[in-house]
Formats: sequence, C-alpha cells, structure tokens
Amino acid sequence: MRYPIIIIGLCFCGLGAYLTVLAGLGTDPWTVFHMGISNYLPLTIGQITQVFGLFFIALGFCLGTKPGIGTILNMYFYGLFYDFWDRVAILPFPSSLLVQILYLLAGVVTLGAGLAIYISAGLGAGPRDGVVLGLHNRLGLSIRLAKSSMEVAALTIGYFIGGLAGIGTLFFALAIGPVMQYWLKICQQFLIPLLSPEAKGIPLSAEDTKL
Repeated sequence: MRYPIIIIGLCFCGLGAYLTVLAGLGTDPWTVFHMGISNYLPLTIGQITQVFGLFFIALGFCLGTKPGIGTILNMYFYGLFYDFWDRVAILPFPSSLLVQILYLLAGVVTLGAGLAIYISAGLGAGPRDGVVLGLHNRLGLSIRLAKSSMEVAALTIGYFIGGLAGIGTLFFALAIGPVMQYWLKICQQFLIPLLSPEAKGIPLSAEDTKL
C-alpha cells in the first residue's frame, strides 16, 4: 500500500513543480538550479533532477546517511514525473498575469500535497534531506541551518546560470511550509490510518521536505 502512495505523492510533486515553472514567476530553489544546469547540458530538467538526486544520495551515504527505498524512488520518479507533465502539456501557456498567479498557486498547493503524501508513506527521506542529516550528524549543524544553506546555494547558483527565479520563488519559500503542514494533517487523519503500523506516527514537521 505504501509504494503506490509514494508514487502518487511523487506524481503530484512533479506536477506541482511543473506548474510553478509554467507560471513563469519563479519556482522553488532546486528547480531554479536544475533549470540553470539544463542550459548547459543536453538533458531535460527531470533528467538533471535524477542525476543530482543520485549525487546527493551518494554524498549523504558518505556522510553516514543510508538511503531508504523512498529515497531511491524519490530520486527516479520525481524527475520522471516532471518530464511527463512537461511533455503532455495539458495546460496552455499563461496568457495573462492572473493566469500566471493561478498556476503558481496551484503549483504550490499541488507540490505541498505531493510532499505530504510522500512523507506519509514513511519510506525514507529525499536525497537532499539525507545530506542535511549527514551534515547535522557529522558537523553538528542544525537541521534548519543545513537545509537553508543548501537551498540558498542552489538558488544563487541557479539564478546566475539562467534558472527561473523571481517573486514566485519568494512566495514558494514562504508558502510551502504552511501548505505542506496542512496536507500533512489531512494525511495524518485520512491516509496514514490505512497504512501498516510502522508507517504511523509520521512527524508533522514542515522541515520534512524533499526539496
């Protein structure tokens, strides 16, 4: 039961990230970074997400964090689903600022729901979170500082190499925590009771993100 749930969550994550990119107002820090890298490599954004996901899994392992099956699934399917939604292109390019804002809002809500579903499956942290935990355990950095430092670095590098950063990026940073927290509570109430006992009691922390 947990495996279909985590795949559904990652499908929502890919759709949410795609919507924020389609909005054209700025996206989350890691997608900004992946978009910037895509300007220099003959790979799709989804494929770059997979490559760097694998890199962070290896780095996290070197820092003492063993990946779970959910970590591997995250690495592969997040990028796969992003590219899927990009290829099917079921939504038109936004024709006005209002449509851009609606796409951005929908993207943040959808991505927040996807992250909550993914976390609720209880199959392991995302690739980047493994590095965060490794930095915390090896260097004594706080979880918040390690995570924030990585995202600021990704955003800065991505912006300077052509990634899509803007007011939407700021909105994402402010909104994704509360949105995901809301969906985690929904999952705690309706989804987690359907899972096996070991998946119950998932912490409702807004820090538990894959990005």
